[in-house]
Amino acid sequence: MKKRLTAALLIFLASPIGPVYGQPVPFLNSLDEVALSRALLDEQQNRFGPLDSRLIEPLEQLADELMLRHQYDEAHTLLDRAMQIARVEDGLYTELQRPLLEKKIENFANRGDWDKARENMEHLLWLYTNKSLFINQVLIDDLLELSRSHLRAVAEDNGAWQGYHFKQSSRIRWLTIGVAETLWGKTDERLVPIIYEQLRQFHLQTVALWRGGATSYSLRQIAPGSGIIRDRSDVNESFYLTGMGLLNNLFLIYAESESPDPEAIAMTNVYLADWHILFNQPQVATEIYQQAYQELLASGVDATLANEFFSQPMVIPDLEFYANVEAAVTAQQNRMVTVGEENPGAFLSFSEWSAALPNVRSPIPDNTSVGEAANSNFALFSFSLAGVNKVSRWYSHRFSRTVNMIEQAELLTNYLQSPTEEIRLLEKLNSLTFRPKLVDGMPQQATGRLKYDLAIGGSSLVSVPSNGC
Repeated sequence: MKKRLTAALLIFLASPIGPVYGQPVPFLNSLDEVALSRALLDEQQNRFGPLDSRLIEPLEQLADELMLRHQYDEAHTLLDRAMQIARVEDGLYTELQRPLLEKKIENFANRGDWDKARENMEHLLWLYTNKSLFINQVLIDDLLELSRSHLRAVAEDNGAWQGYHFKQSSRIRWLTIGVAETLWGKTDERLVPIIYEQLRQFHLQTVALWRGGATSYSLRQIAPGSGIIRDRSDVNESFYLTGMGLLNNLFLIYAESESPDPEAIAMTNVYLADWHILFNQPQVATEIYQQAYQELLASGVDATLANEFFSQPMVIPDLEFYANVEAAVTAQQNRMVTVGEENPGAFLSFSEWSAALPNVRSPIPDNTSVGEAANSNFALFSFSLAGVNKVSRWYSHRFSRTVNMIEQAELLTNYLQSPTEEIRLLEKLNSLTFRPKLVDGMPQQATGRLKYDLAIGGSSLVSVPSNGC
């Protein structure tokens, strides 16, 4: 009788009784999802026994609910049990285990156990590279997710492991690009966001390189544990050239496809000019911005729209690659923010990714930084920028000449969770690099206002040294 009542209860709770009888939907939403998941698991267990493969789904479902409620230890026990059932059913190394292992890694990361997370990430990569039966979209998505897990670890794992996670993330994304090119072909536009994600990571690694410390040392090592390191400027040059290669790949996708896209080709040159700015090549950048503007007009873009695209300085590298001007303008408008009646008008916005590596935006797509999510730890600035300019400043006991950083800035106000000296906030703002305002393709003097969201804990950290990145 008990089994029948449990099953009947589950069927009743799953039925859309609210809309039928006028009961508001929030009534259903208020039910205890954990209790429902436990009831479903008990029901399946009573019907099929403790080792049946049909238990894997309800075990995962309950683990998901517990992870949402930060009950990571019990979630780990459930995922372990699901893994054991999968191994009994299909063997030690099967594709059925991969989503369970991905979930275990997420759970370890959520509870801060990065030692276990790293161990499982290594095992998951081995499964992908040695036990994958098919090259398909699922494999591409899974490899990308693993690459992004390593980027998450850059922000959250012990700082001594930052260099390792950078290298693993990049290595896995190179593998993803190779798999995608094999499946789709080298001129498929689905490659674009993956390639651009890799480009942004090399910018991030450049920031870490010039910041110094253990991560910089790791990025400069010839081989892990060798003790032989390359000169910082040589590694910087290799990152610059790798980025140039990635941008050339984007160019070829649009230039060598069956239907070449002149506007997208012109946009790749905008991003190429940005890359030159980030690596202190102002003259080359200026020439390529002018070339890109003329190419946009030649492709049919209206001059008014093209000038709107370049109408204000923008922090670079951009969050995404936009293949057409209209999409880029829409994205720029959506990133403008307002900050209460006491601060009228719109502000450019920038959100730090992590206190572990401040002064950069999250490289993970669709990832909201802690500072941005909290919306209560930020400062407002006004600034001026003189076209494509060179600025000389001291960073971390080093004198650095950089391009397209702010000439003058004023802290308007701040809303910080902990008091911070004004000079520290200005250092943060001064670390940013901008695409210049252009009129008819020519760099112009510009002013602007920016809302700078700080990562939690970021307000107490020293600004990242920069070579223009």
